[in-house]
Amino acid sequence: MRAANGFRAIRQGLIGLTRRYHTIVESSFTPLDLGKLLRRPKKGDLLVPAPTPLYSYGLAPADACIRGYRLAAKLVANRIRERSSEQSVLFYPAVFLYRHCIELMLKRLILAFDDPSVRRYTGAEPLSDTDLAELLGGRKAHSLQYLWERVRPAAQGLGEHIVSPEDVTGINYYIQQLNEIDPFSVNFRYTAAIEKTRSKLTDAQKPGAEVDLVEFAEAMERLANSFDGLDIYIAEIIGYDLEMQTEADDDLGL
Repeated sequence: MRAANGFRAIRQGLIGLTRRYHTIVESSFTPLDLGKLLRRPKKGDLLVPAPTPLYSYGLAPADACIRGYRLAAKLVANRIRERSSEQSVLFYPAVFLYRHCIELMLKRLILAFDDPSVRRYTGAEPLSDTDLAELLGGRKAHSLQYLWERVRPAAQGLGEHIVSPEDVTGINYYIQQLNEIDPFSVNFRYTAAIEKTRSKLTDAQKPGAEVDLVEFAEAMERLANSFDGLDIYIAEIIGYDLEMQTEADDDLGL
């Protein structure tokens, strides 16, 4: 009897969700099939998505992945702007999505700075096999502080007219704050240490200047924009070098 009442409550909730559907998602989406939604899982149901969209990125996979996490974070932040009452349930996703986006951006920059064309400008040494392995696994691979310390010297190698000391100081401050609340990308994926996480978040606040999730999202967008600017500049270096090499090959008849 209790189970039946529970399923009736779930059904009523799903019906209510369907009625509000067009206010939650874009009207261009395929409408929900209520019959499929309400029935129980069955053996033989296929749920693993086909990789078809992954073949139509129009971007490098790493870039598309970063854009996806950032877009998802923006959607969550916009939802919070619209309904501040949902901050409690969206807190973990908002922080995790933005943090993971920054992690991926730093990893992309590390690899971009390792391009021979860029190293000629920065004077950096090529990444070793150990460096590459550390990017792929282990605690260091998820440490924003470690990743930024790999990017920072190379970024400074571009010159102060590109990356000013003020820029470095500001990014340092942002990364330090993120590292203090979640050093290894664990605290906002799980709630096992929620009391410790709450304590870290509380300690990070300044008297009379409590930061809400909307302000957090705005700060993360500023940080992401800084890394985007670096990535665009590096791409210009690589593109220019390739263009010069192509012209040289043409002149030699290669």
